[in-house]
Amino acid sequence: MPKLFSDRPPLNAVLQEKAQKIRYSCSPSKCLHSLLSFLPIITWLPKYDWSHSFFGDLSGGLTMAVFSVPQGIALASITGVPPVYGLYTAIFPSFLYIFFGTSKHNALGGFAVLSLMTHGAIEKVMLRTATSYNATAYVNHTLDELFDRDNDTIITNTTLMQILGNETSFVEEVTMEMWTEGVTPVKQIHVATTIIFLAGIIQVLMGVFRLQYLTSLFSEQVMSGFVVGGGVHVFFAQIGNMLGIELPRRNGPGYLYYRIWDLIENLDNVHIPTVSISMSSFLFLVISKEYLAPWFSSAFNYPVPFELLLVVVGITATDYAELSRRHDVKVVGNIPTEFPPPSLPRFDLIRHIGLNAVAIAITAVAIHITVAKVVEKRYKYKINHGQELYALGFVGVLSSFFPVFPVTSGFARSVVGAAVGGSTQLTCLFSSLALLSVILYIGTALKYLPQCILSAMIIFAQKGMFEKFGELKSLWPVFKIDFAIWLMSFFLTVCYDMGEGLLMAIGFAVLTTIIRTQRPKWHFLSRDDETESFKETKKRDLERIQGNVCIFRMDAPLIFTSSDRFTMSIWQCVKKWERCKSESFVTIEQMNSDKSADIFDSKLKAARRRWKRDQKSESRCKLVIDCDGFPYVDYLGLSTLKSVYVDLQAAGVQCYFVVQKSELKRLFRATDFYEIVDESRVFNKVADAVKAAEQNISSPKSTKEVLTALASIATTDTMLIDEEDPENEESSEIVEDEEQEREEEGRRRAESEHSEEIMSETSVSIGEARSTASSRNSINSDQ
Repeated sequence: MPKLFSDRPPLNAVLQEKAQKIRYSCSPSKCLHSLLSFLPIITWLPKYDWSHSFFGDLSGGLTMAVFSVPQGIALASITGVPPVYGLYTAIFPSFLYIFFGTSKHNALGGFAVLSLMTHGAIEKVMLRTATSYNATAYVNHTLDELFDRDNDTIITNTTLMQILGNETSFVEEVTMEMWTEGVTPVKQIHVATTIIFLAGIIQVLMGVFRLQYLTSLFSEQVMSGFVVGGGVHVFFAQIGNMLGIELPRRNGPGYLYYRIWDLIENLDNVHIPTVSISMSSFLFLVISKEYLAPWFSSAFNYPVPFELLLVVVGITATDYAELSRRHDVKVVGNIPTEFPPPSLPRFDLIRHIGLNAVAIAITAVAIHITVAKVVEKRYKYKINHGQELYALGFVGVLSSFFPVFPVTSGFARSVVGAAVGGSTQLTCLFSSLALLSVILYIGTALKYLPQCILSAMIIFAQKGMFEKFGELKSLWPVFKIDFAIWLMSFFLTVCYDMGEGLLMAIGFAVLTTIIRTQRPKWHFLSRDDETESFKETKKRDLERIQGNVCIFRMDAPLIFTSSDRFTMSIWQCVKKWERCKSESFVTIEQMNSDKSADIFDSKLKAARRRWKRDQKSESRCKLVIDCDGFPYVDYLGLSTLKSVYVDLQAAGVQCYFVVQKSELKRLFRATDFYEIVDESRVFNKVADAVKAAEQNISSPKSTKEVLTALASIATTDTMLIDEEDPENEESSEIVEDEEQEREEEGRRRAESEHSEEIMSETSVSIGEARSTASSRNSINSDQ
């Protein structure tokens, strides 16, 4: 019966509700709340505990600055920019994060993998940079150009010679500067600032559209393989400086092959003094960080900055021994001691670095969120991941007006400040002020720092990345697919460039997920006698399940990728169930045993009981499909449910559905599902569906068909392994058979003569089988 009134509210009521929501969102209180959410410093700074937190933050900031000086210079060398820009990168982003960040312990700065990805983008742009050359042009002059209109005279041959260089021709030869096609000349730091600007815009858009869930694509295995592969790239990028070899620029997918070949070709040009300094620095870091650091950590409350000690020793030795002049050891060079003025990024470079900026932005977000989650677990407080996207984006956009390169969080950098008492965002403020003092007053002393010491520090820092190889040992025994994702991420990152390798690793991880959804797992359910609930049952345990109601469950989305698999699994389920419930197996070992005659008797009696049970029940099983295993169902999945129901009904299998999810119920009502499936076949609980299926009894088979099947079961040539104990089964089945024969004595007397003849023939066949087995046993005993 059609409805007289619509369930939808009136249009004017909807418009009024929308207008009220808009007025509420534009109210002063709502605007103030939005401002506070974008600037968390307005909330926490007035509540700052100066008496308890100030000195801890001050000591933490100074310690962080001490560690950031050598690290910033080293990361600048990876990026391919002058060293002072590494110090700027440790100052501006970390300072701006104070205003937008919600984490008390996160500290922004350079990251080796990001720096290497930025270096690749810089090299790509520099290769496309236009170059200047001198070109000769010829200008044809006319008499009007040569006529002196002021004096009304024609220029003489002497004047013509002075202008054109000849007396007879009006063509002038002009030399001018021309440029090749490509990007106008640009510095490396301009490319880096443009990348961090574009990456910041992308991160802000991710925050606007709430896309932080995309970081779930960066699984732990993807990131581990990517970071280790990035460590390989960092190693080969710095090994040339450690050996004192000048290697040509390489960029693009697969450039690492050429870099290795260049390294092999230039082994004869190894600089011995540089190698000596590099190996001494590396040995010092190994001894100090691996053996002395644990002992000093128990003796002192502050971590010892071994990297800074190495830098001081290297600068002092190089300056006094004049290593750069006498032995041609390359040093950092002059560092400007002035504050950099702000400038706009080079927007004309965006079309050349778009893909690189996207890869860097997503990688920075993944690393930042990962560090934020670790900080959450370690320090027991909540970090707003959505606001962190805004913070990372705003920091990138605002930092791009200064000479910096892309940044993200680093766990070691974030923890070192907290280890000495830093507990709020002001730790980053004191660290930035200390680094600014280093640039303004101590920067001139850093020009004698050897580059090979920085390379040794960078390569040693990759030790933590290479330790992730130990994850493979724990993944292989149980998580084979995660093991494959880890290895594929590593090889794709090494064999291709950093950005392309990361994107392909993510694609491979998604592909494995799609393949796993196309091959979902299904299982039977059976009632647990102790809890009266339904539990998963293995396929080999079907004989222990009482009744003829099969419960099916598939734990996977029912969508276009798994619909065919679902249909196939349904028919496999029905086939396995009916085969298990209808067949009586006799193994070869049982036939050769001494009690083979008794086993045949027990099998015959079991077949008789099944025949009697089939007289009271349906010929085929009842199937209950538990739909709670479907996280979601699409259009093709719903169509598959309807077609499976129709096919099962046509095949004589009664089908029932168990639906508890409201979303799936709404989907059934909104479509024509109940026009095909009887609504009485849909239940809220598995127990209700099983009870309804047990009460639904159809007409039995004819006596002749059942007895013929009985004879074929008892004399079949197909012998399979029976898991039940034949002796226990024999005793229990004989007792049950005697009781049932007394109860059914009246029915057996009323059977037709034709049925008696078939039964007698069956008994004869069983007797023949028994005599055959007895004779075989006697032969075996004689042998």
